[in-house]
Amino acid sequence: MPENSRVAETKKRIFLTGATGFLGTVLLNDLLMRGYTVTALVRAHQGLSASDRLKSRMLDYDPGFPWDRFNGRNLFAVEGDTTQLFFGMSKDLYDRCAASTDVVIHNAACTALETDWKILEAINIGGTREAIEFASHTHAKSLVHVSSAYVAGERTGVAREDELLMTEGFRNGYERSKAIAESEVRDAAASGRIQFLIVRPSIIVGDSQSGYMCPNHHFFDLIFRLLTIRRMIRNKTEDCRFRIPGDPNATKNFVPVDHVAELISLLLETDAAWGKAFHLTDPAPIRLEMLNFYVRTALDWPDLVWCPKSDIKELSPLERRFFRSIQIYEKYFWQEAFFAQSQLKSVLGARLPVADQMSQETVDRMVKFIQTKYARRDITRKQRSARKKDERTSSVQTLYA
Repeated sequence: MPENSRVAETKKRIFLTGATGFLGTVLLNDLLMRGYTVTALVRAHQGLSASDRLKSRMLDYDPGFPWDRFNGRNLFAVEGDTTQLFFGMSKDLYDRCAASTDVVIHNAACTALETDWKILEAINIGGTREAIEFASHTHAKSLVHVSSAYVAGERTGVAREDELLMTEGFRNGYERSKAIAESEVRDAAASGRIQFLIVRPSIIVGDSQSGYMCPNHHFFDLIFRLLTIRRMIRNKTEDCRFRIPGDPNATKNFVPVDHVAELISLLLETDAAWGKAFHLTDPAPIRLEMLNFYVRTALDWPDLVWCPKSDIKELSPLERRFFRSIQIYEKYFWQEAFFAQSQLKSVLGARLPVADQMSQETVDRMVKFIQTKYARRDITRKQRSARKKDERTSSVQTLYA
């Protein structure tokens, strides 16, 4: 039996955090389709149980997902919270989960780029510490930690997979918190508590087949805001030029969510991957000038252009308003490091899959998905408004009956 097959045979039971997130949902689907048994840690939310939330996410990603075939057999939802002691579970359930786990995949994170540091510290750093503690109680003590390529911070040039430099500065608290979390994982491994595998995706974008994204996803949010502005000015007869601050010659690294999920699945079953970090990135990142061309074509907006720093003061009121709304992203529109993949290529070799790169087709697919979600959101909002109106009318009728 080949070594990789032997590893896959012995690592069948996964404990996954962040299963209802954008990457988590797609990764869970990939793991189940590969034959893994997965216990997903899920927070109850807005009256929905952990199981109901997980089911909703899986069917949102794939309406044909065979929930009844997997639920209770290869898939188990456990209610908990990564920021709490014992993941918020009873000690007995915690111990039983640890005893039945071969590999922990820690994917849960706060991805808000700029939020209260205490939130990032509790979720991204504290949650990682709890994941380390849980992994240390499993028999294999194996932790796959989902980090970010942007732990490279503001540095430029080549960022290698085998380095973690925390001296260059960070664009925001999110980057800093993920860098600190990586250090926590490495320190735990150095002390012998766990063995690790770190994956660093770049900017995760829509599924390469469906364009699927979560509404709270950063790229979804950016395109959604552009769609809103486009609707506002579509019928204007005057100049429709719209400028976004950014360097058209800068590169941006995007990678489809299903490609990231596939790579994680391949790496965790490969012995040579353990103890290393990997850039799950596009080896040929797109220039913003070309990305803009694809976006303006998809939006039918030929006058959408990048604006140099020297012209920011000349932005129109609407452009300035938009600029303020996306300033959390603006720092990524000027420069970034090149994320080398020497370790990924060495470890996976011929098994390394080729991801779909950003193209007109992929951008069209994602924009179409966002437009569909936008329409659904509009319908849902109108339905809620109508329901509230009916309830108010009913209340008045009851009051004066």
